[in-house]
Amino acid sequence: MTAAAPARKRRTQAERTAETREALLEAAIGLLYRNGYSKTPIELIAEEAGVTRGAMRHHFRTRAQLMAAVIHTVYEQEHRSYREIAASRGRAAVLSDWPDMLWAVLSKPSGLAVLEVLQASRSDPELAALVMPMQARIEQMSFEAIKEQFGSDDEAETRAAIRLFVWAVRGLSIAQVLTPNPADTRRSIDFLKMLIEGATRAGLVDAQGRPGPARRTD
Repeated sequence: MTAAAPARKRRTQAERTAETREALLEAAIGLLYRNGYSKTPIELIAEEAGVTRGAMRHHFRTRAQLMAAVIHTVYEQEHRSYREIAASRGRAAVLSDWPDMLWAVLSKPSGLAVLEVLQASRSDPELAALVMPMQARIEQMSFEAIKEQFGSDDEAETRAAIRLFVWAVRGLSIAQVLTPNPADTRRSIDFLKMLIEGATRAGLVDAQGRPGPARRTD
């Protein structure tokens, strides 16, 4: 006699709910990357996720709520990725490490999906009301992390550096899908790294991005 196969454990309602939500978010991210915001209606997202519109409405009452959840989900993924890269590769100790780290994280399809939603928020008041405070919180978290690691005392300068690096790399992530040879975009990341290293050698900043002797006036 053959042994009876073990009975499959039935999923709980909470597990089914979480799986449906995850499927919807993954479908939205993939469609945003492939089609753009204007061609990613909620009906298509539900179809891609394999759920009914009713089931989707149970999780997200409006398209704006779903898109805001995409932003939140991707930002959480990016935050984990930065920590994992820093821990596994021993990176992020110096300023010149950051272009490579940012590119590894922000050039993913999910990064393009975020840009689609952020751009759409300019003309959608409901979406902007959900997304803009989230964007501000993420920037503040980035500032606190950089301040803790590098000990920067100049808040305005640190924020300026964060915005320059993040949005330069986000812009290059768009160029990656528009240029005839996407691999060429990687050279721009290498050039940004070279500029940082040159500024360090010239004494404009130290390895942690703080003003060097050539910039200090006190």
